[in-house]
Amino acid sequence: METFLERIKKAGGRIEESVRRFPFSFALLCLITINGIYMILAEKEAFELTFALTIGTLFCFLAELSYEYGIHRMRLLIPAAALLSVSASYLLLKHHDNIYIYTALTGLCIASAALIAFVLYRNRENRFLFSHLIKSAFIVGVFACVILSGISVCIAAFHFLIFHFEEIWKIYGILFLLVAGTFSVTLFLSYVPGPDEEVSVPATYRTIIHKALFFIYLGLIGILYLYILKIIVTWKMPVGKLNWFGSFALLFYVVFYLSIDETDGRPQELFKKYGAYLLIPVLAIQIFAIAIRLNAYGLTTARLMSLILILIAVGFMASQIFAIHVSIPFLLIPILTVLFTCTPFNIYDIPNRSQETRLKNALSKGGALVDGVLNDEVNMETEYLEDARSAYEYLRWSSGNKSSFFEEFSNSKIAKSFYDSNDYSNRIRSFHYSNDLEDQAIDISSYKQLQLISQQQNDSYDKELKAFFAALDETKSSEYEEDHLEYETTDGNKIIFKYISFDFDEDENEILDLYWDGILLIR
Repeated sequence: METFLERIKKAGGRIEESVRRFPFSFALLCLITINGIYMILAEKEAFELTFALTIGTLFCFLAELSYEYGIHRMRLLIPAAALLSVSASYLLLKHHDNIYIYTALTGLCIASAALIAFVLYRNRENRFLFSHLIKSAFIVGVFACVILSGISVCIAAFHFLIFHFEEIWKIYGILFLLVAGTFSVTLFLSYVPGPDEEVSVPATYRTIIHKALFFIYLGLIGILYLYILKIIVTWKMPVGKLNWFGSFALLFYVVFYLSIDETDGRPQELFKKYGAYLLIPVLAIQIFAIAIRLNAYGLTTARLMSLILILIAVGFMASQIFAIHVSIPFLLIPILTVLFTCTPFNIYDIPNRSQETRLKNALSKGGALVDGVLNDEVNMETEYLEDARSAYEYLRWSSGNKSSFFEEFSNSKIAKSFYDSNDYSNRIRSFHYSNDLEDQAIDISSYKQLQLISQQQNDSYDKELKAFFAALDETKSSEYEEDHLEYETTDGNKIIFKYISFDFDEDENEILDLYWDGILLIR
């Protein structure tokens, strides 16, 4: 049995191999780590550069893996892909900081990961590759946790016994970046198989995942079949209960389709051949349930994403039914991802247009919208008013662009009537403030005594503090945190606040759910 030191030596050899195979990806990983260390030491945010470097690393790894697998022979394409992707991403994030840019770049990351999977599966039959990668990720994770825990204990011992670090969290932050970031990712990349490399999975893993968990999954499918039978017998479709479990069933179908092998047993062999047919009734009833929700409440971002995931699962089901090579469904993922993140058909604008159509239909049926002209003097029936309110509420809080009609309707009497009564969020203002006062100098020279105080222990100041609390502005919390938020009491004392949290009822001029604590300086 290998000792821990032998495992470390073996891991060192793997890291050396990983750097040799993917030098440019490793270089970008190092840049991400250096940038992270700078953020920790300087206590400055550099999210745009971190995100851009992450995107560049994915593109670079895709280019390096494609080169290794013989898909292209242009070695200069690798650094060019890295440089171009990092530069373009950084400039977009720096000059166009909006939800569309973040969504599009995230979509490109997902598309890159799917293309990496396509490259790995392109000339390889579906035999243990997925399980090999999951197993490798688990091994690397455990190994990194052991190293991280061991070094953390040593740092803590040195901190408490030898030398006190003023900002020990920075040391732990840097350690996490080095171990959980650069070391772990580089080690995991060494497990990515080469073009002609055979992969294997330990018997223990196959027993747990390919057999035990597989039969639990079949139990879930059985329950879903009983649920479908219940729907047929009662002729009732319970609302909002199927989509989650149906999505789990489709997700784990893909997992087991990519994992199990005919050598795992007869049930697994049958599932490998006919598992997609088993999912067709579940898929049909799930789509029917979603259609009911769409008809009643319109399209939302969450429902659109659910439909996208269903389409991906259907791609793998089609691969099994029509004997299409397993790599082809992985090409469907970047197509769908780019379509719904980088185009006008993105996951925000399509639902917004759907909900605006729903809003207009409700207003038209209620007589408040005639030939495109809004008449907000009309008293709409409750049914249509509730539909309009539901659509408006979604549009009000959703991301993405809104039309001029929505802006016009937002200022109408109908929209304002939605919040005339019984609307907590419109009349309740929340405030939260926190400042631990650590390492901050406080002048106590003119005071005789200092004590900790909280609203729970002493509420004698609550009445006096009401006007002070009511005047606090949530939007100025960052300004408050730069300095001490303090209050001079009528008896000549001073309260320096560490924490304040409350809700303020604008209509009743009343403070709700108040909690505060701080330091009381007594003269």
